[in-house]
Amino acid sequence: MKRYVWAVIVVLIAISGIGYGYLGKNRPMVSVVMLTYKRADILPNAIESILAQTYQDFEFIILNDGSPDNTDEVIAKYQDPRIRYYKNAENKGIAYSRNRAASLAHGKYIMIMDDDDISLPERMQKQVAYLENNPEITVVAGQIEGLSRVPETHDDIASGLIQYNNFGNANIMYCADFAKKHNIKYKTDIEFGEDWYFWLQMLFAKAHFASIKDEVTLRNPHTPKHYRVDVEHLNNQVRQYVGSFFSPSAPDAFYEADACGKLRMIALKNIFSKEYQQNLFKANSCAEPD
Repeated sequence: MKRYVWAVIVVLIAISGIGYGYLGKNRPMVSVVMLTYKRADILPNAIESILAQTYQDFEFIILNDGSPDNTDEVIAKYQDPRIRYYKNAENKGIAYSRNRAASLAHGKYIMIMDDDDISLPERMQKQVAYLENNPEITVVAGQIEGLSRVPETHDDIASGLIQYNNFGNANIMYCADFAKKHNIKYKTDIEFGEDWYFWLQMLFAKAHFASIKDEVTLRNPHTPKHYRVDVEHLNNQVRQYVGSFFSPSAPDAFYEADACGKLRMIALKNIFSKEYQQNLFKANSCAEPD
């Protein structure tokens, strides 16, 4: 009887998917998550750049955000068992789809990929090695060919993030358990800057950031953008969210404060190292808070 009960439990676990990572099936080190929308013509370039990675311990989650083209047929040609393909019944947008893709991931690390990019062959290997060798780091970026370089230290990245998104998105690998623990998700009720806001949430949850010196991603600047971006509106919108991290009831208070006032508000959040923070106060001739 006991054997029968155990057999039933095993079957139920297998059917529900709850048992992934148990019962002899190892958790993958990396979950590559990629959204795709109306890019069937160039999608093979992105897919094949992941399958050609020198690091092979990964699952590859591809989420089709309701594309009206032949994306289904393109992906059906790939028989690699690491590919897990999902599709939204209708176009739901970037934030919703990124949250859904992340919720499907089983890996220790989540690596973000875009459908119009190419990951260089050693990208995954280099980013995994960095996170494994630096367990205090939560999120690591790589450089993107032809774009401004991501700063290498947490303090420089944090300093940029409270002003603009200096970090990127499709060049990133982060610790999945940290995001789950702090319930960090892409915000679905904002039109723009969902990636920037995601990294701000990570920052204020005390994540530690870094980047490697190597280029990890090639971008295709000529592909059409299917999600509208109004940069001016994006900046105004996310500015309100940046301010709300420092002053929830009055977001504009952060921007209306003088340099010393801003630094005192920043100091309360402990997002910089102590030495970096002290240097900021000295550079601006501000008295440090007691």
